[in-house]
Amino acid sequence: MENRNKTSRMHKSGYTYLILLLVSLMNISCNKQEVYYHFHEIKDAKWQQKDTLTFDVDSTAITPNTLYSVAIEVSNNVNYPYQNIWFFVQHNFTADSTYTEISREYKLADEFGKWQGSGFGTLYQVSFPLTDIVFREKKNYRIKIEHGMRDEPLNGIEKIGIKISKKQE
Repeated sequence: MENRNKTSRMHKSGYTYLILLLVSLMNISCNKQEVYYHFHEIKDAKWQQKDTLTFDVDSTAITPNTLYSVAIEVSNNVNYPYQNIWFFVQHNFTADSTYTEISREYKLADEFGKWQGSGFGTLYQVSFPLTDIVFREKKNYRIKIEHGMRDEPLNGIEKIGIKISKKQE
C-alpha cells in the first residue's frame, strides 16, 4: 500500500513538473513581443510575377517612438527551383502617400541545396530581416510585396508573411 501511495505522489509531481514546464515555454514564446504577424497563402504554390501581396498593418498594438523589427516570412516547398529569391517591397512607414521601395535577395537554400529555416519533409519556413523602424505615430501602415524572379509563375512558394516585433533593448 505504501509503494502505491509513493508511486501516486511521484506521478502527481511529474505531472506538476510537466505542467510548469509547458506554462514556462508558453510564457517564453509569448514574450517575443510580436505586434503583427500575417501570412498570404499563394494559390497552388504558383506566385504570379505581378501578384502584389498587400499587408495592412493595424497600428493599435504599436507604441510610437519605439524600435521595431520588420521581417519577411517565407514558406516554400521542395519544388522551389532556386537557392535564392528576390523581393520588391514597398512600404509607407515614413509618409502616408509616399512609398519607400526596397529590393532584397535572400537565400532559401545553401550551396549544397539544404533548405534554410525550420521544417522537414516537403515544407520549410524561414524568416528574413527586412528593416528596423521607429513608428512615429499610430496610423495604418501598408506593406506591398512582389517577387523579383523571372519565372511566370514562380513555383514552390506556399506562403509569404510579415512579422513586426518590438526590438529588445
